[in-house]
Amino acid sequence: MKQTKLRKSDIILHTLNPYTPEMQRYLSLSKEIEQLMNNAEDENDSCIPIELVAEFCVLQEELYQKALKKNKEEAN
Repeated sequence: MKQTKLRKSDIILHTLNPYTPEMQRYLSLSKEIEQLMNNAEDENDSCIPIELVAEFCVLQEELYQKALKKNKEEAN
């Protein structure tokens, strides 16, 4: 049996309402980080402020926990 490992972002996006302020911020941060990475000169370019990465990681973990809780509640 082949299993697919889902990323946290996949679980978040498929479970939570994309129109909540938290989700809008998460999507905005994700897009901003992606744009900064695309504009980097090379792989060693420090193009993303650490504060932006930290905010994204903290928000992602909070949303992931909410998504897991919602999935668990729906399963019961």
